[in-house]
Amino acid sequence: MTPSFRRHGHAVRMELDDGEVALLRGLHEELRRWLADPDPADPVMARLFPPCAPEDDLVDAEVRALIFEDLLAERIEALDALMDIVDRGRSRGGRVRVDLVDDEPSLVLGVLNDIRLALGARVGISELDRNDVDEDHPAAWAIMVMDHLAYLQEQLIRILDPSAASEGY
Repeated sequence: MTPSFRRHGHAVRMELDDGEVALLRGLHEELRRWLADPDPADPVMARLFPPCAPEDDLVDAEVRALIFEDLLAERIEALDALMDIVDRGRSRGGRVRVDLVDDEPSLVLGVLNDIRLALGARVGISELDRNDVDEDHPAAWAIMVMDHLAYLQEQLIRILDPSAASEGY
């Protein structure tokens, strides 16, 4: 299997196959829709925006009132930036290649994590026993996507922080 991320001079080269690009576009749209109209009761919102002060509901509500809109805007901006990065990629032989520069590798890592967390929250991954999820289970597709996103994240982490990789991250 061709790695999706590798060091390329001062950049990190991201190379995704067309299926991965289509998957990211679809997941971008889905998460973008969830974030555009945030419902505090939505498990996705609870997962992406956990309590700021879990021991004190009043403090949590005050802090959330101060920072939630900024955090939400940052998440949406990062999500859209990932699509801008993918859009500037060059397509060749069924793969899209783009060099990530400056803070883009960290941005990609964060957005992949947001998507993975959102999918997990949507299917209730914390209540599932993965050993009981067969291919016909409604959560099977989401779990496969989450595993693939984790695989991509792991490749990127190994490049960004080789010491984390040697520690068995």
